[in-house]
Amino acid sequence: MIKKINFLLLFILLISHQNFAQTGKYTFETSRMGSPFRIIVSTNDSSGISKVIQSSFELARDLESELSDYQINSELSQVNLRAGTGEFFPIHSPLKEILVAAMQAENVTQGALNVKLGRLVQAWRKTRKDKILPDEKELRKIAKAIQGKCIEFSEDSTKLRLANQACQLDLGSLGKGFVAQKVLDHLINNSWQNVLVDAGGKICLTSQAGKEEAWLVGLEIPGGTAISDQMLSLKNCSIASSGKTYQQVQIGNQVYSHVLDPRTGMALTHGRSATAVAPDGTLADWLATAATIMPIQEIEKLLVKLPNVRLLVWEFKAGKLGILLNHNLL
Repeated sequence: MIKKINFLLLFILLISHQNFAQTGKYTFETSRMGSPFRIIVSTNDSSGISKVIQSSFELARDLESELSDYQINSELSQVNLRAGTGEFFPIHSPLKEILVAAMQAENVTQGALNVKLGRLVQAWRKTRKDKILPDEKELRKIAKAIQGKCIEFSEDSTKLRLANQACQLDLGSLGKGFVAQKVLDHLINNSWQNVLVDAGGKICLTSQAGKEEAWLVGLEIPGGTAISDQMLSLKNCSIASSGKTYQQVQIGNQVYSHVLDPRTGMALTHGRSATAVAPDGTLADWLATAATIMPIQEIEKLLVKLPNVRLLVWEFKAGKLGILLNHNLL
């Protein structure tokens, strides 16, 4: 069985070449966070599968309603609307959990990963729509303002506020990986041990049923052949990718990525991309994003602090693919 999954820059082929007599794969799909949301269950007994899939999709919906900046009534959007007013807004534990992870990521990446860049994201969304570059001075002003601490929890951690108006939350750098991991954990906790969750290309997986086989993941990079025939054998981990071939915009002779450097406010203009494999979806997601922003020497120092991760960073220059860093991935 071959399944093609859109993986941002990559096309991932999930290949099962073993044919266990009673083992089947069941694929379920909906739409969440503006992307296809897919669950694949490998099992030799599908009894009760519909019920757990329904609850899994409901969990993904509930998480989106809390974490999305596109939904005006989401907890995140309501917190953003009150930025700088001093007013706390009640939140559930997932928003606190993902923000704690984001603040830790900001610390270890020295600001290359920053979820307080919502105003910058909005400015570049307008650029992609209107094809007019935002004011660079204003971008740098916002970038400077969000380097400080502006996320504040109430004493009992049930409420949240943002200290200034420049601070607006956007979880695009780790949100899908976080949701994929939460849904995977939900499936495991409900006794479905052999599953794969694909949240718009951020993939969390356990193993295949039968002999607990790994999933074989083939990486095909558009425009490149250097590693497209390599296969990764993955189980009990997560994989994510980031780079500028997704939602990019060209203005004049320059192509701008959807990935922003929160330290400058500017969209990336280089052709770098990254794929990360990590123990959980949140880490894989933000690491892939940060690796497209940080200088290679900084990435190498970061990896010392992150055991059990694998990372591949590459870049297209003059139509040629060059691998900038291969940390145990190939």
